[in-house]
Amino acid sequence: MSSRHRNAPRDLLTSAFSRWQVLLIASLALGLLGGALVSRKPSDAVILCVVAIGIVALAMSGERAFPLAVTVVAVAPWYPFISEGAESPIVKQKVLCAALAAAPLAPWLWSLAISGRRARPSRAALLMGILYAGLTVLIFDTLGSVSALINSKIVGFLFLGVTFLCARRFGDGRGWLSAAFFGLVLLLLMGADAAVRAPGGRVGYFVGYPITYGALVVGLLPAAVIYALQRSRLLAGGITAAAAALLILSESRSSWVAATVMLIVILALQVRAGNVRGIVAIVSIVVALGVLVAGTGSLSGIVEQKLSSNITKTQSVTHREYSYGYAFKAIGREPLFGAGAPGSAALESANETNIGALDNGYLSISVDLGLVGLLAAIVPLGVAIRVIARCLRLGVTPRYELALALGILGMSVVTVFYDSFYWAQIDLLLGAMGGVLSVRLASLARTAAADDAAAIAGRQPRMARLTLRRSV
Repeated sequence: MSSRHRNAPRDLLTSAFSRWQVLLIASLALGLLGGALVSRKPSDAVILCVVAIGIVALAMSGERAFPLAVTVVAVAPWYPFISEGAESPIVKQKVLCAALAAAPLAPWLWSLAISGRRARPSRAALLMGILYAGLTVLIFDTLGSVSALINSKIVGFLFLGVTFLCARRFGDGRGWLSAAFFGLVLLLLMGADAAVRAPGGRVGYFVGYPITYGALVVGLLPAAVIYALQRSRLLAGGITAAAAALLILSESRSSWVAATVMLIVILALQVRAGNVRGIVAIVSIVVALGVLVAGTGSLSGIVEQKLSSNITKTQSVTHREYSYGYAFKAIGREPLFGAGAPGSAALESANETNIGALDNGYLSISVDLGLVGLLAAIVPLGVAIRVIARCLRLGVTPRYELALALGILGMSVVTVFYDSFYWAQIDLLLGAMGGVLSVRLASLARTAAADDAAAIAGRQPRMARLTLRRSV
């Protein structure tokens, strides 16, 4: 059967109903469903209607719905706004899991229904799907029930794979820069409000923990800065300065390290490409941020305290020393599949110390799910490293691809010091950015070829003039 005949039912559906008509029909159906449920359990009915309407609205926004939905769920304040320690979400765990599932799946299903298949299936993507399906079966078999799986807080890690595969359908990346800018602005506004309401406290508990906040900021920052730079240098400078200030107020040293690594990589890329203006811009940014921190007493005080000479004697450092020793022994005993259940490393750490985490996401996943789980976790990082390595080899600096790759790199650096894979917001961003980049890898060579062709075309008139001048 030809593709024309296969697509005929879908074409008939899209021509018979416009988007607004579909939205109206869905709203009426949701209203009837909500009315039927409200008599039994009003709170669940309201939550169901709000979530469903949000899903339909995002699906109606087209290709931009995917990055927007992922970003909104990632930066939403799911936890108490002001706190002095990690607390449980302010919503039920099943509601949070529903939002995690809806963010990648709703736009993907809508796009699949409207546009059909766009590209040939990828063998690597198929293998990755099998890998995550196998991990899901392994975890479910260990825990024994769906409710235990939801309450285990590993759902975000499983949806890293789901989001990665869904993101491959949106390889054109439409809307990522604007979504990142919108998400970062929300994070900065909420962080500023938290700093004003609780002076002297760490910023970022509303996304779960200050280190989670720092990881989200560094993950969204490169794409947000590029979006701002396309409109105004002043806007780009302002968003960078605000992000630096809030990262300091979060007191997340791991995010400071991540930002430093990102700057070093950007500088190396600009040097390889021979972009003098880019090098000057990076140096200017570093100097300006240094002056900002040194000229602000509260910010410089936090930096001095966190980087003081007695840092090696802090509880976090001594705990990590214990974590590394325990983790390597546990991985040696069960290297392939680990304990087969999430949280076993954290539970052992809580029994031995007063900290219920290993403070290293790669070691935590390796202890809990073995090297197979670690392989599934580092797929987005592998894609980002391939993009950066290819850019270095070709001497190109494509803004879009590098923004996503640097965001993944920043969050992955934070994971060296933090159990990031057990935070669903970070998993969503890692999976979404990695999936888009996996599709855009092939375009880097074409970008380099186009740049070379443009450079040659730009030099030809000058060479012709020189030849003519010499002949005269």
